[in-house]
Amino acid sequence: MTHWFNEHFAPGPLFLWVSAAAVVLLPAVWIMTRRRRPTVRFSATSLVRAAGTSWAVRVRFIVPVLRTLAISALVVSLLRPQSGGEYQAGGEGIAIQMVLDVSGSMREPDFVIDGRPARRLDAVKKVFEEFILGTGSLRGREGDLIGMTKFAKYADTACPLTLDHGSLRDLLRETEIPGWVNGQQVRENEEAGFTALGDAIVQATDDLRRAGEQAAEGVPGAEAARSRVMILLTDGANNPAQIPGTTPPDPIEAARVAATLGIKVYTIGAVGRTDLLPRGPALLFQQRAGFDEGALQEIARITGAKYFRATDTDSLVTIYDEIDKLERTRTGERSFRDNITAARTAMLVGLGLLMAEMLLVNTRFRRIP
Repeated sequence: MTHWFNEHFAPGPLFLWVSAAAVVLLPAVWIMTRRRRPTVRFSATSLVRAAGTSWAVRVRFIVPVLRTLAISALVVSLLRPQSGGEYQAGGEGIAIQMVLDVSGSMREPDFVIDGRPARRLDAVKKVFEEFILGTGSLRGREGDLIGMTKFAKYADTACPLTLDHGSLRDLLRETEIPGWVNGQQVRENEEAGFTALGDAIVQATDDLRRAGEQAAEGVPGAEAARSRVMILLTDGANNPAQIPGTTPPDPIEAARVAATLGIKVYTIGAVGRTDLLPRGPALLFQQRAGFDEGALQEIARITGAKYFRATDTDSLVTIYDEIDKLERTRTGERSFRDNITAARTAMLVGLGLLMAEMLLVNTRFRRIP
């Protein structure tokens, strides 16, 4: 009933003011009408009864009926009748948490940018930037809440979910492997030797969960988080630091938690061309990378998403383009307009009925006294 009312009427401030006035005035009118009225006394009512009942007396109930219909019509006009209800397609943003591996193996120059070998991390950052801003061949994600989680030994929210994609781009460009600055290694950092994959999924899931709760509560700016996805990119297997007294999160179990919250986890395995590596045969490289394709496939399957394998920069672009199409949800909404004709008709009908009621009360249905 409420849904039907909201679709057909849109009460304005005037209706509220009139309603408030009616609440105050109606009791006063009722009290005044309850006062003793003048009467005509007869010595005997038998003479009145003998006169019989005229048709005017029998149909006098029409007077309050006309008054009721008149008030009802005027109320309808004040409720602002709505017309239209046309269905219009519109875009709905989603919340995307980019989960980026920054462990030491991401320094391997087995990708190509502008014809020259480039680190895995640099290729991923370039395509990621195109994905969020719509530069290059990708369309961009305007209207989406996008955040970034990076991980090596620890998982860290490098950028919370935001609509400020320019700031996200700046933070992305500053993202580096521990011990590296502007693409150059300045020192050895033991944090780069770990890949806390399970911890990263847990951290990103928590960020998306909180955003989803804000969307459910109607927090302005969080509407997009009603639909949430995670894009996890790594080149290795889960290799967390062993901290005494703690148990590192298992990636598969973390994926199950994400699935229960309705979060899809798209996974990307980024291992490029082995012939570009400056040392070691391909077999030794694969052993050193420790790439766990099976785990990434299982994480995607559990959450209802997909797994992708990136072997070069072009395939990275293709992967992000496919994810872009999969998660660019289109929704619809109905638009309504004030039905001026209906409101005017209801008002004229109400005034007409009110005038008819006043005319009858003061002529044929006039009461004396």
